Amino acid sequence: MLSLMLQVQMLLTALSAVLPLIPAEQRARAAEFLNVAARALAVGGTIAGNLDDLASKLAAIRGDVEAMAAAGRAVTPGELDAAILHVRTASAAFRAALETAEAGPA
Repeated sequence: MLSLMLQVQMLLTALSAVLPLIPAEQRARAAEFLNVAARALAVGGTIAGNLDDLASKLAAIRGDVEAMAAAGRAVTPGELDAAILHVRTASAAFRAALETAEAGPA
């Protein structure tokens, strides 16, 4: 659980560095990064299994965001598309984990 929370915190920190580099017309798409962080927080207290997998998915997203920030230039639509793919994969995993946890034991 601690690993997941740490990844969320680090992702949010990385996002604060990259948001100014995302062109204004693409900034709405950056909300997907925030949505996946919010899902991670919602799921975190609900599930015990798969926490390491979910934390690694967040780490991949954070790596994308940190790479964009380190480039120090405007983020291209292609770079944003590649990062959003990781976000959507993680988002689906968080959604599935939450549904499983809410369903309870069979």
